[in-house]
Amino acid sequence: MIDCEKEFTWYAARGTFITKMIDDYVHPIAVAKIAGNSPKTIYKYYWEQTDNEGIMRKMNQLKPA
Repeated sequence: MIDCEKEFTWYAARGTFITKMIDDYVHPIAVAKIAGNSPKTIYKYYWEQTDNEGIMRKMNQLKPA
C-alpha cells in the first residue's frame, strides 16, 4: 500500500504516527491518550525525535498575549 520495499512493522508504524503527530503540534498529552501511553512515555521516547525548536516556536505563537 505504501510502496515500501522494506518490511514495515506495526511497531514502526505506531512510532512514526506518534512522532508525526507531535511534529504537527498535537499536544503530547493528547498524543499519549490516542496512543495509549502516558505523557511521560511520549516525552521520554518520542519528543527527542522531533523538531523541538519548531514545535516550541509554534507553541509560543499560540500562547495568548
